[in-house]
Amino acid sequence: MAVPFTSRSTRYIPYLLSFAAVSVAAGTYYTRQPRISLDSARNAPKPALSFPGSMLFPKTLTVTKTEQINHDTKKITFRLPDGEVSVSGVPAGSAILTSHQPADGWLPVFRPYTPVSDPEERGTLQLLVKQYPNGCASTHLHSLTPGSTLTVRGPIPAYSYSSSSTPRDLVMIAGVNGTSDIVLKDELEGLEKQFPEGVQVTYCVSGPESKAEAADLSGRGRYRKGYINSEVVKEAVERVKQGGGWGDSKGTKVFICGPPAMQEAIAGKKGILGGEYGLVKKEIHMF
Repeated sequence: MAVPFTSRSTRYIPYLLSFAAVSVAAGTYYTRQPRISLDSARNAPKPALSFPGSMLFPKTLTVTKTEQINHDTKKITFRLPDGEVSVSGVPAGSAILTSHQPADGWLPVFRPYTPVSDPEERGTLQLLVKQYPNGCASTHLHSLTPGSTLTVRGPIPAYSYSSSSTPRDLVMIAGVNGTSDIVLKDELEGLEKQFPEGVQVTYCVSGPESKAEAADLSGRGRYRKGYINSEVVKEAVERVKQGGGWGDSKGTKVFICGPPAMQEAIAGKKGILGGEYGLVKKEIHMF
């Protein structure tokens, strides 16, 4: 059962940024203790990882928690080297490069992983890792327990998202081959509840409609049987157009992650986005 999904994130980010600006504008406060400047560069968290320095000189992260998400997927929480005074330094969409030395190998094994934690979260970094049969890196990561350490480099440069003072629309499309759980389904539904006007998710599932999982998705009115196709993409695009936000001049961005055939069908030279909707390459980012 392939489990791709699409999501649309719109117009709530600027409001969050506005709130942050108000909070920072509180400025400084005074007590009988030495003055602390809340907005001082001295008190700003420093990045634990930075390019290119941390590619040459790796950092060591310490496991603080592991959580079994399903039969083959774990969420692993790491403590950053400098603790609460630092953030990961890994922008959203970028990856870190993990490494370990196998007991029976001569050379270290390197694998890139994209953190799932908030880049601005202090003191911690989280990875969501699926264990593959005979997967050397994923098996090693699944063996880690609280107190274990992991050597990492990065971040590996990728798309750099910058905040906007005006509303913008994002279309996110993800797909997988074979049978896979939607492991971040709870997080997606949490975003929909928190931002009902800003986030809409559609699940596209190929498999028996009689299965409990399919019935659960169908009951929410956001279930499509089959693969992501032009009809599903059109629904997302039309929602953006109705808000007047379609096109590069409006800041529209499309993020795609999935099998090469899916990427080609959606964003290739003859794909849905370029052929039917005229999006150019700079408006599309593929992981």
